[in-house]
Amino acid sequence: MKNIPYSQKIFGSVAYWLSIVCAILALIVTVLILTVPEQNVLHPGTAFEMIFDGATHEEIWAYSEIGEFPGGHFYLNNVDRVDSWAMIIIVIGSAFGLFALVPAVLYQLFKEKDWFSAGLGIVIMLLVSLSAFGVLN
Repeated sequence: MKNIPYSQKIFGSVAYWLSIVCAILALIVTVLILTVPEQNVLHPGTAFEMIFDGATHEEIWAYSEIGEFPGGHFYLNNVDRVDSWAMIIIVIGSAFGLFALVPAVLYQLFKEKDWFSAGLGIVIMLLVSLSAFGVLN
């Protein structure tokens, strides 16, 4: 049986722990969203009520403090709001590959000298970064 390269073990460990931390933070922020509704861009009570009444997303966002749908990356302009923290946690949790690839690619470059895998990792990191910041949708 072939040994697993250490760079892949690094990737797996970082991805594992980042997923655990994001899951715990998501639970905490969910409680904050519901207990401090005035600290949200979109009031959860109003949003839930309108969803169950069959409102469209345009109608729901019209009742936000912004007044319209601010785009998929609204959290970047509203970091002081609790629901923005939730979105940031979701982005970090979704982009775990980026954060796990950084140490893995560095190890591949400097210790394993695996240029092909490191090159692919760099391309993936670039794509994930551009997506996370809204450049690629």
